[in-house]
Amino acid sequence: MADLETLRQKALELGAAAAEIIPASQIVVDERVRLKCTVPRCLRAGETPNCPPYVPELDVIRKAFAKFSWGILLKTHVEPIEAYEPGRQQGKAGQDQSLLFHQKTGEIVYEIERLAYKHGYHLAMGFGGGSCKDHLCRGLICQFLDSGRCRFPLRARPAMEAMGIDVFDLITKAGWEAYPLLDELGQIPCATSVGLVLVH
Repeated sequence: MADLETLRQKALELGAAAAEIIPASQIVVDERVRLKCTVPRCLRAGETPNCPPYVPELDVIRKAFAKFSWGILLKTHVEPIEAYEPGRQQGKAGQDQSLLFHQKTGEIVYEIERLAYKHGYHLAMGFGGGSCKDHLCRGLICQFLDSGRCRFPLRARPAMEAMGIDVFDLITKAGWEAYPLLDELGQIPCATSVGLVLVH
């Protein structure tokens, strides 16, 4: 638990708005979450090796997750929220900002996973929010699918949703508020990106 607390504190130092130590048994892998990648179809489905149909089968994921006992759940707040209103991403600057929505979360997940490895948890693995194509490659065509060589092989991670993880369920269990980014953004206090690092 001391190591987990060290990792939790590091996530906060790196800019997470909140971070919690959670039992891995709280993670729900649900076929409906994976299906939401295609109904309605996500713009990134099939565009990276970290999105369906290239990610592992859910039964494999469940078996792997069952071997973990603890993880670090973290979130970041993304501002300004107006930039993520549907139809508002006008011009290159707006598109770039939208693509970087999950960048901070991905960076923190990467650093926490590396730190866990340094502490001796060699099987630690992290999952971010959203597509690696957006916050690492800025929307460029996935080089891995094109040539077999990822631009960021050590930083690219599957989104939690791509792994079938019910993120809303985890957020609720952590006692955090979740705000869907739909049309009425004026009523929402913040946009949130969530990441997870399974440690031990």
